[in-house]
Amino acid sequence: MEWFPKTYIMCNSKQEPKRYEFLLRHLPARGVPMEKVTFVEGPWGSEMTSETIFKIYDPFFHRLGIKNSMTYKSNCLTRGELSLINTFYKTIQLASKDEISLIFESDVILREDFIERLEIVLKGDSEWDYISLGEGCGTRAGSNSSYFHPTELFEPIGQFPFRCCDSMLFRKSFLEKLVQTFIPVRECLDWELDVQIIYHKGKALWAEPPLVEAATSRSRTASSLPG
Repeated sequence: MEWFPKTYIMCNSKQEPKRYEFLLRHLPARGVPMEKVTFVEGPWGSEMTSETIFKIYDPFFHRLGIKNSMTYKSNCLTRGELSLINTFYKTIQLASKDEISLIFESDVILREDFIERLEIVLKGDSEWDYISLGEGCGTRAGSNSSYFHPTELFEPIGQFPFRCCDSMLFRKSFLEKLVQTFIPVRECLDWELDVQIIYHKGKALWAEPPLVEAATSRSRTASSLPG
């Protein structure tokens, strides 16, 4: 499958062995070519040292010249949230070399017709820098919510398009910019990416119905962020 994008999965095989082993079975069962898959590991939350944390994190940073920008929990991010941010930064440094890249968190579950629907998304003629393939915590844009409805791309609801970061498609041109401005962060990952895409004037779209489910948001598995 030459058209299938290089895929990066943020998963720590030692700290998340059940998720890792599940993905090794689940991805090929859904037709994902494993030669296109790279697992990316960073320090676990409990392994994040103060030195590592403050290389990437500044809760008072007036990033990108934007003062008094939205704040969710900037001065109290957990080590788990910072671990995810650190791994994401490592991931986009790798992915910025690919024309199109697919980035997953470790709790993804792909729908059975994932390959067919992803091909429709990638071979369409829409302009985009980022596409959300999952619905996050249940945010939807399409007028038809049926699971069986044909795949379509929609404008996000509101100006903040990162409705969670479980499954994301990126173009190289956007990631090349993002790598330069992502660090230091002051917010959790999805909020930080909302600021970044606004700053870079990126084009975001949502795939509907979702191609991916985040198992954590559906209580299929426990969150691995604490710690």
